[in-house]
Amino acid sequence: MPCVSLDAPLVEIGDITTTLLGSQKNPNVWRRHIGPTQRFYSWVMNNHWGTNCAYQEGAVKFRYALRPHAGYDPVAASRLAIGLSQPLLASAAAADSPNDSLLLIEPDDVLALTLKPTQDGKGWIVRLFGASGEDRKARLFWAKSLARNSSPRMCLSDLSEQALTPVDGEVAVAGLDLVTLRIESI
Repeated sequence: MPCVSLDAPLVEIGDITTTLLGSQKNPNVWRRHIGPTQRFYSWVMNNHWGTNCAYQEGAVKFRYALRPHAGYDPVAASRLAIGLSQPLLASAAAADSPNDSLLLIEPDDVLALTLKPTQDGKGWIVRLFGASGEDRKARLFWAKSLARNSSPRMCLSDLSEQALTPVDGEVAVAGLDLVTLRIESI
């Protein structure tokens, strides 16, 4: 069952083991396997590493989400966690707004984590995540209502949003990797 901890930084499954004598300095005492269990321990506040005070004032909320499933699916688990931590914000649209999706990505196990206009207003930044853990070749399809150019200029980018290496057609996305693209002339 996927478990998402939205606010608590540390969770232990099965048993409390982070307090094992020497566990901080000797990795040989770390657990190598977690058997089937129904026990979750959440370290919401602690002094274990000397990072928190012995007390915290005021009300604090810690949220968790559990979702039953038939078998582990890394893409579904990523979609669940992203959906809970970055919920969509709905707003009213004009009556003549297009009905099609702004962006479609194939294959569907490559997820868009970011889609935003560039700081200079001349394009879009798209951050892709290889959620399946497998290397993929992704293709991006823009909404017909936006596409003035059937093949927009697409480049790998960095956090400064500069166009780096041009990308033609497919984008290589390694498993569990992030790829940032700058798209122009849409």
